[in-house]
Amino acid sequence: MFRNLLIVALVLLFAMPSVMADRRKYVWTYQYSTVAPDAAEIEFYQTTKIKPDNPDSWEYRIEVEHGLTPNWDMALYQIFAQTEGGNLMWDAFQFRVRGKLAQPGKLFMDPLIYLEYRRKVGESKQNKLEAKLILARDFDRVNLSLNPVYEFFWAPGATRKQEIGLDAGISYELNYKFSIGLESTTRIEYIDGKDTETGSYFGPSMSFATGDIFYSVGYGFGITDDSDDGRVRLIMGVGL
Repeated sequence: MFRNLLIVALVLLFAMPSVMADRRKYVWTYQYSTVAPDAAEIEFYQTTKIKPDNPDSWEYRIEVEHGLTPNWDMALYQIFAQTEGGNLMWDAFQFRVRGKLAQPGKLFMDPLIYLEYRRKVGESKQNKLEAKLILARDFDRVNLSLNPVYEFFWAPGATRKQEIGLDAGISYELNYKFSIGLESTTRIEYIDGKDTETGSYFGPSMSFATGDIFYSVGYGFGITDDSDDGRVRLIMGVGL
């Protein structure tokens, strides 16, 4: 069913006129950007977690974004997951909004607020509320982006969990179509107020844009004892 839905979505995408997508130069870090009013975009994610002494796992996301105002947009996600040797399963749906807190160039770093709610399939699985502050600045062809993050997880009868973290990226635009960069992502998990686990990743990312489509790919090497060996993420975005 997932394969058939994906094929139908791709046929509809390429049959429709579109405008330039909301390009992502990173795969974990967000830039200062929202979708233009009344414009829309669809993004496809594939994330691979390479785990030591355990089966690898994959997550697939289909995201539809829509611009609400010049400063605000929203998005809906359908999320699917699969473990090596297992079946592809519907894992969660997700809703998020982004809003610009100041116009570009007014402050040293351009600020944007990001709010997200994720509902897992199954009552025993933990749901999530996430808030992040997106801070970014372009210095000619160089982009610097910082995303401090707070996440709260809960489920009926389960211990509540919190995570704080930071996503950060720096990139250089070789030309309009192609950029390269470095990116890091870190999450520190707290249960009952105690630091229980720290996952941190660092590695290269690159982005290629052509017409109304962009492709971004990044690899993060695990750099703490609690991290997976590595994580790979691919994103394709298409303007509608």
